[in-house]
Amino acid sequence: MLIFRYFMVGRFLGKKAQAEVYLSLNDPHSFMLVQMLSRLAKNYQIDFKVLFIWGTLPGVTISPKLYRQWAIKDANLIAQQNQLVKITEKPSLALLATGQQTWQLLVNNIENAEQVFINTWGNQYTEHFQTSTPTINHQVKNQTRLQAKGHYAPANIFFAGDWFVGVDRLYHFENMLQKFALVDNVSEELKSNIQLETSDISSIISNAVTDINTAINTTNTTTAKSEPLVIYISLRSPYSYLGFVQAISLAERNQIELVIKPILPLLMRGASIPIVKQKYIYLDAIREAKKLGIEFNGFVDPLGSGVINAYRLFAWAQQQGKATEYILACFRAIYVDGIDLSKANNIDDLMKNLALDIEAANAYQLQHDWQQWADTNQVDLTKLDLWGVPCFSYGECCYWGQDRIPLLEEEIKNLKSIG
Repeated sequence: MLIFRYFMVGRFLGKKAQAEVYLSLNDPHSFMLVQMLSRLAKNYQIDFKVLFIWGTLPGVTISPKLYRQWAIKDANLIAQQNQLVKITEKPSLALLATGQQTWQLLVNNIENAEQVFINTWGNQYTEHFQTSTPTINHQVKNQTRLQAKGHYAPANIFFAGDWFVGVDRLYHFENMLQKFALVDNVSEELKSNIQLETSDISSIISNAVTDINTAINTTNTTTAKSEPLVIYISLRSPYSYLGFVQAISLAERNQIELVIKPILPLLMRGASIPIVKQKYIYLDAIREAKKLGIEFNGFVDPLGSGVINAYRLFAWAQQQGKATEYILACFRAIYVDGIDLSKANNIDDLMKNLALDIEAANAYQLQHDWQQWADTNQVDLTKLDLWGVPCFSYGECCYWGQDRIPLLEEEIKNLKSIG
């Protein structure tokens, strides 16, 4: 049905397939995406329809101020990685109004959209337009269209029923185009941004958790002089699962200690996450897992008692030198094996499989309240000006998101070579 809708009708009418690109002029990641699309579009046998929106739907962003700070920093990492124009300052309201008004006067294509972004973020307008009602109405209409089609965020491509958010998902977008013979090959520059060292990942995520003992013991016995890799995770976060598996591999490759700092899921911290966002995260995590060669078979929600049951015994597993094994077993229960962690007997079985004494663990947790260390971990994360997971820190550098693991590894190798 999708093939008929997106391709056959168009070809019958003599038109190319079309992808919709939702951009927000005040969004750093939209700036990066439009630059990359302008560079790559000549390779695609499709047309783009650009739709300017105001931004992310209300109520989606958890910490707007911190998010804005992070977005500019992260966008510049993408710019550095892909040789794009970097952000040096935020555009003023006058520049944004001028850029939005200018867009209404131009032919709708990626090249013109890129130039509007460059002029706006580069402060290149010498004359300024006032905000106009038609421009506002146009953005509201596009925002409504985005929401009606089932998404919430800018820097977004909609094609053949799927969403591709940001530069990081252009790899999946090109794979989709290749599937329909609309591009010859996935761009090499997109492949270079992917962590491809998956041979050790395959061993780490093998069916028997005990098979990773050698890798974990090697990591845990690194010298105390080296900086540890710290990872902040939540059991309910699919991206945390993917990031955690990769972090084990990364720590082993670079012979550094992996320190795990679990925090509560956002929904257990009083935050609200729209269903549309939860749905996208889950579906996106599945395709990321496939790309990385990480098992991902489903999701048994641990929200509430499942998280509490798992966190209660974490300190004991950590004290016994099995923190990595324990958290990996919890993640696999949720995303691979379909095990409900809210049931105490499942936690007991998990502990037994790791040769951890459940009675000793229960006694230990009475003196080591999980809520205290979870709160401490949350405070530590806040000090990094971050709020969500997964996050990684090594020395003075920190990154949010499993997409930045290749950059994290570069940083680790650079710092180790200096040290």
